[in-house]
Amino acid sequence: MSSSKQVFQADNPGRWNRFKWLSRVLLAALIIGIIAVIVTIRSTYYPELPNLNPAPKKMTREELEQLKKSTKFKSFKIQKSEIEALERAKKLHQLKQPNNKDRINAAFYRAWEPQAYNSLVVNIGHLDMVVSEGFSILPKTDTVVTKLDTGLMNLNKKYNKPIIVSLSNYVNYNNTHGGYDTKDVDRIVNNKTLRSNFINSIANSLTKNKLKGVNVDFDEVRDRNSKNYIAFQNELYATLHAKGFLVTQNVVPEDESFDITKLQHVNDFLFIMAIDEHYEATNAGDLSNQRWVEQILDDVCSKVPSEKIILTFAGGAYDWPEGSVGKTIGYQQAISTAEEQKSKITFDPNSANLHFTYMDKDSLDHSIYFTDAATNFNVIRMADDWATGGVALWRLGAEDPRLWTFFQKNLSIDSLKKTGVDMRKLTSVGLNNRVNVDYDGDGEVLDLITTPTTGVIDVKMDTSTFTILDQHYIKLPTKYVIRRYGYAPKKVVLTFDDGPDPDFTPRILDILKAEKVPAAFFVVGSMAEKNIQLLRREYEEGYEIGNHTFFHPDISTISLKRVILELNSTRKLIESVTGRSTILFRPPFNADAEPQTLAEVIPVAESRRQSYITIGESIDPWDWQPGVTADSIIARTIRQKDNGSMILLHDAGGDTREETVKALPAIIHYFKSHGYQFTTIADVLGKTKDDLMPPIKPDPSTGIFGPAYDVFIHGYYYINWALIYIFLSAIFLAIGRIVLIGILAVRQRGVDKKSKKLDRDADVMPAVSIIVPAYNEEVNAVATIQSLLKTDYPSFEIIFVDDGSKDKTFEVVESAYKGNPLIKILTKPNGGKASALNFGITHAQNDFVVCIDADTQLKTDAVYQLMTYFTDEEIGAVAGTVKVGNETNIITRWQSIEYITAQNMDRRAFDLINSITVVPGAIGAFRKSAIFRAGGFTYDTLAEDCDLTMRILKQGYVVRNCAEAIAYTEAPETINMLLKQRFRWSFGVMQSFWKNRDALFNKKYKFFGMVGMPNILIFQIILPLFSPLADLMMLFALFGEKPEKMLLYYVAFVVVDFIVGIIAFRMEKEDYKKLIYIIPQRFMWRQLMYYVLFKSLRKALKGELSGWGVLKRTGNVKVDGSGSKKAQPIYMVIGVAIVAVIVYLLYMHYS
Repeated sequence: MSSSKQVFQADNPGRWNRFKWLSRVLLAALIIGIIAVIVTIRSTYYPELPNLNPAPKKMTREELEQLKKSTKFKSFKIQKSEIEALERAKKLHQLKQPNNKDRINAAFYRAWEPQAYNSLVVNIGHLDMVVSEGFSILPKTDTVVTKLDTGLMNLNKKYNKPIIVSLSNYVNYNNTHGGYDTKDVDRIVNNKTLRSNFINSIANSLTKNKLKGVNVDFDEVRDRNSKNYIAFQNELYATLHAKGFLVTQNVVPEDESFDITKLQHVNDFLFIMAIDEHYEATNAGDLSNQRWVEQILDDVCSKVPSEKIILTFAGGAYDWPEGSVGKTIGYQQAISTAEEQKSKITFDPNSANLHFTYMDKDSLDHSIYFTDAATNFNVIRMADDWATGGVALWRLGAEDPRLWTFFQKNLSIDSLKKTGVDMRKLTSVGLNNRVNVDYDGDGEVLDLITTPTTGVIDVKMDTSTFTILDQHYIKLPTKYVIRRYGYAPKKVVLTFDDGPDPDFTPRILDILKAEKVPAAFFVVGSMAEKNIQLLRREYEEGYEIGNHTFFHPDISTISLKRVILELNSTRKLIESVTGRSTILFRPPFNADAEPQTLAEVIPVAESRRQSYITIGESIDPWDWQPGVTADSIIARTIRQKDNGSMILLHDAGGDTREETVKALPAIIHYFKSHGYQFTTIADVLGKTKDDLMPPIKPDPSTGIFGPAYDVFIHGYYYINWALIYIFLSAIFLAIGRIVLIGILAVRQRGVDKKSKKLDRDADVMPAVSIIVPAYNEEVNAVATIQSLLKTDYPSFEIIFVDDGSKDKTFEVVESAYKGNPLIKILTKPNGGKASALNFGITHAQNDFVVCIDADTQLKTDAVYQLMTYFTDEEIGAVAGTVKVGNETNIITRWQSIEYITAQNMDRRAFDLINSITVVPGAIGAFRKSAIFRAGGFTYDTLAEDCDLTMRILKQGYVVRNCAEAIAYTEAPETINMLLKQRFRWSFGVMQSFWKNRDALFNKKYKFFGMVGMPNILIFQIILPLFSPLADLMMLFALFGEKPEKMLLYYVAFVVVDFIVGIIAFRMEKEDYKKLIYIIPQRFMWRQLMYYVLFKSLRKALKGELSGWGVLKRTGNVKVDGSGSKKAQPIYMVIGVAIVAVIVYLLYMHYS
């Protein structure tokens, strides 16, 4: 009946040493992996940014020859004698026209440039007049089209500045190219009725919108001096003047088609556009040579009263690539380019214009000419000396901000002699508190060129003439300048943020593949990490992949270190999975193609430091919005189709992505049917995929940790994937097990009621030996025996075995019951419970034995109930029902719930399929011959009752469960005592399982081999081993994407468990109030059992000998002798549980 060693006991520490070395290797691998991740994501080795500037438009040979013949090709030159003549003319004019102290300070506002509005907001207080675009001709009609900038109109409600609206014939043809439409101008001008209707339309619009007047700006008109054109001018002036409106006109100097001697009579003011001495289509040169301007003033003021003249001066710059057409940029873009290229800016004292050169990344030389505040100061000085009616800036947003320090001042020589000039305002360009952003170029691809720095400029002024003679930029004044790329009319790029998501991304990829449409996916690192296969699929199917941070934070609200971590982590993940890096970035929450606020600009700035270009969006249907429908997404997308090329959609982040999936085919079909081409970000930039997603190169800063990082990331993904599925498997297996146990238990109860049992007859009932092994049970032993003496069984003996107790167990029992004929009081040297039981069995006179623990008390009918099940020879053992008899605190109450809903319920269920694996030591009846045939109680496990039960089953016996035979045991009342007891049970069950592992999945042993043993392996060993990690993954999932899914599974498990618990309480007629503890019990109990199981596993690996351990007894067991309890209203409780589940599901669905 004994074995020389316990199961798992080892003769040497070899097994434990091997395990320790394996653990060390795994720990070392984990540490190396973590170090690799840290080193890799801290790496500052970034891919190089390609040259994003589009190749300049080359001039043909014919265009170059024509340019050389043009007068504009020659630089402006003026002789000294001519300068002296201009000075004399100016002084003579001053005598005739005294300085106009009420000079009009105007500016041209063009809303299509975002920096124009920024400048307007800051500087509108300096202006007396705003000239804004807004009037055009409705094709083939006699009606004016009014499109006023809402930003300007709303801002002007506060300032109430006069707004003059430009009447232009510029037409944007299908958002692809622009030009001047002279046909509609000719059609209206040459028809008296159309002229009248058109002019009345203008007057009505001016009245309706509370505007001050009109600014005629017709370009490329064939004959401005024709009879009908002059008639149009006269009629316009007469009609608008009668209604109190101003009429103004832009005049291009040196253009002989403008007869200013006639125009002065039909205009209140003439805007003399002294701004484009050189422009895009000419060679590189000064924009506005101050001598050229002075010559223009001399000419126009000799023909027109100076108070009719508003001199328009240039702000901004032109960038001319060598041999190519130039482009317009602003002052700040010019300064930023100089800063970026480390170019030296030269101020020309003769022209008061500035220039510098640089070579771009394609080795192409560029020349940039521009004006600044020094140029503007000298020009306005001239205008004031010529006593013009005003000055006007062309155009807002392109100017040097120093302009505003003197724009409202009277700069005439007489005035300056009195007031002087504050040079401090010209020598330092400070930063204000506003976040002003300048833009260069068009499109939704954003590249930050410069960030704000205070400029220092050395300015030299002639104090006799108050003219700026020279200036040197010591430190360049910069602000946020964002260069935009990717303007591509009739092309659209589909972009998806927040993925990849296992529910939506595959369906979107399927749609794109079916429609043969390219796209870009901006992935969130934490999502990509969980869905590496989807990230790999996106790459393998040819889609562009960009960075959308790792945890999707608002970059403007986090630290720089966190920004670096967010971007690097995601970039390195992309590199690890695809073998490619990426320079594409889209910031969460702030993807606007025209960043205006600090929150929108900071992501662009921070990402630029890590070699990213920011991909904005202009078409955003807000598909993330709760409650949005597919129809709404489609309609919003179509409504915004003219805003740009980048369409922002989402392939993860919420249930509304279902609507995105539904809307996507319709969006694709609409754009295709309307002549749009779906393309890539690389295409709109004129680049290749290799430029945007370059192949990764060895990173010298990471060394061996680079490959280690790849291994770690992929290992983490597969481990994470495995844990998630273990968790889900555990949930579904647990739910399935609970449901199955519930069904079997209910079924068993019905079968049990109908099954044959022995009659309650003294002649029929066999005699029984009740064996009570005891070790240090002086507190409980007497009470236990006393309860046995109260049994109503007709024929029994009690064998009390003291197993060498160290306390007074034997003495107190002998003192109390010595001489009682029903009780045998035995003692033996300590050898463990199994030896005590075997010792008692050898002294038993009867064929049946009932074994109970010395801390257990039986109900009076318990022995009888057990013995009624021995109806034939195949019944080898009968398990009783154990309950907690000392519910004194939360620990014992939790154990009571476990006994009722787990141990007792399991035995009920497994009774039906003869798979009970433990006849509890607290109460169990055995056929003595079955014990002997199975080999008796052995000493090689700590769960001798479990081991014996398994061996009895293997011998072909049936083991039954008796729910009516109730024993009350003393449960541990402290955590420490509980852990000691459960360790013994857990380790003992593991030993018993391993010892009898030949029965696992062995059909020879029927349900015991196919159900009972797998139940122990899966639910008592394997799943509990992984459960802590699975629980941790669930906790992470609750704070990740779609937590409701994991939570729903878990709640489903809890609800099913709760309902089966109700059934268990119903069967044992327990008080339902105790169920209030079941949810916290289930959670806390798991954590305690994790500890117990890991301790058991460690003990098994170490191969150490384990003993019983000693539990402190309190003697608090109370026997409920009522015999039965009134059934509780089970349907009401189940109903409440079901209602709670429904409410929760509705909440999760709609939240």
